[in-house]
Amino acid sequence: MELLIAFLVGGMTNLAVASKLEEGALLPYIKKVGKKRFFIPGLLVDFFIGGAAALAAFSFFEPVGYAKIVGTSVLAGFNGLTYLAKNALSKATDADSKTLDEGYQKIIGSSADKN
Repeated sequence: MELLIAFLVGGMTNLAVASKLEEGALLPYIKKVGKKRFFIPGLLVDFFIGGAAALAAFSFFEPVGYAKIVGTSVLAGFNGLTYLAKNALSKATDADSKTLDEGYQKIIGSSADKN
């Protein structure tokens, strides 16, 4: 039961953060390019990223009590997208790192300007 609560709370938190960054939640849809069709998962991926981050935090910290489980899950949900960004930057080559850093600064700068 605790794992389910952690997954749901982390997923909903990351969903809220992602929809704030993207100026609204992107619903899943199928995009057709030429003769091929691609499934764009949208908010489903955001939900599962937050849920997975919350489960990882739950397994690392092993919180006891529902208040601590919810608190840990909320913190993990906020950091779900950050974890993926740092992981992608760490795997980049030197040539790609400058391009990725510029894109990252563009995203961070644009969201900081809006606030």
